[in-house]
Amino acid sequence: MTSLRRFTAEPHIHAKLLVAALLISNGIRKDAEAVFYLVDLQKTVKILGSRVKRLFPDEDSSVGFLKKAFAGEKLTGVIVKRGASDLTIGTTVGPGGRRRCMPNPPFTYVVVFEPFDIDLECDAGLGKLPPHHQVVIINIETDRLLYHRR
Repeated sequence: MTSLRRFTAEPHIHAKLLVAALLISNGIRKDAEAVFYLVDLQKTVKILGSRVKRLFPDEDSSVGFLKKAFAGEKLTGVIVKRGASDLTIGTTVGPGGRRRCMPNPPFTYVVVFEPFDIDLECDAGLGKLPPHHQVVIINIETDRLLYHRR
């Protein structure tokens, strides 16, 4: 959860979050999505790793990408909807909550920049880390769950 006001004040934090959520060393995570809910505009911006184009790892271009997406510009792999759609699919995990867990995918990891009434089902225990670090750790743990099980 964030806001256009918060993005304007801290665009590079949001860019780092986007890059951490969708990029890997050799490309784009096809199995991940970044969803930004702008509470002040009541608008959801969803970036699909499986379809996004022209997303680069440097912060300045990622800030520009988000500016376009938040403005509603038509971009490949970006879906913009009114309201809080696509926020809670399956288990909802956040940096704070009732109990520590790492559920099996698919789940939604929620980073909260602005207050929003959402009930987290469990806690990943990452609340003291910067948001983009939280997402990197969640991706690493998810990869371990998915690809290192035997």
